[in-house]
Amino acid sequence: MYTMNRVTIFLSAITLLTPFTSANPLPRAIPIPLVPADPPKPANGDGIGPYASQDPGMSDRLSKAKFYTVAVAAGELGLTNAERGMRHYLGNSGDDLNVTPESMMSGLPQLRTAVKALAQNEAVAAYKKISGASGERAFSSSWNNFYASKDQSWDWYFAIGGFSYSVTGVVTKKSGGGSLKYRVHIFDRYNWDAGKSVDIGPFHFEDRELGNLHLKGLAREYTVRGSGGVNEVEKFTPTTVIPPPSTGGRS
Repeated sequence: MYTMNRVTIFLSAITLLTPFTSANPLPRAIPIPLVPADPPKPANGDGIGPYASQDPGMSDRLSKAKFYTVAVAAGELGLTNAERGMRHYLGNSGDDLNVTPESMMSGLPQLRTAVKALAQNEAVAAYKKISGASGERAFSSSWNNFYASKDQSWDWYFAIGGFSYSVTGVVTKKSGGGSLKYRVHIFDRYNWDAGKSVDIGPFHFEDRELGNLHLKGLAREYTVRGSGGVNEVEKFTPTTVIPPPSTGGRS
């Protein structure tokens, strides 16, 4: 009886398990670009001043305790994102705070509309730059400004106020209709400047008072960031009216 050499069997198994590769492998799909670089700081500065540049006193420590109470009051009023942002500031780490664009668009319908329009314009412009009958092209928008006013959402007004948003994505052109994939990004610098005031429940306070906690090293300004999931549109062409971006729910 003929018996195959063990080495021959081993080499045969490797040959069967090795994926077939041709001299001209299929091109890999273009990935969705990462979040754009942070927008530049305003020319006149951003924030109250250098962290821990002044010595704290007892009144500053009492002020910090008061603002923890304000954070609790915000939560009890249903302003959960405002409470989260305030607690993170008072936590004094200075670490980035992540937000979910889907949640923000759910609470801010006007932001959802603005994002849809931006994605539509960027995708159409990218599609038209594809030469030939088929191909792919990535796009990355600039940062756009949005203000969460009280009439839209008390929660996001207190939590973030003004912020920036952008979209990055990829369009595909092919016979029978292409496709669109894109993501939404959020950016903001959480700080307290002088000259403003706000009321949360029974509490009234000046932004300067909160900003002083940063100067005294008892709280710390930080950056808010967020990147959403992938929104997909099939059969995309320049005449396609894309649906609103996902808010994380069924609608």
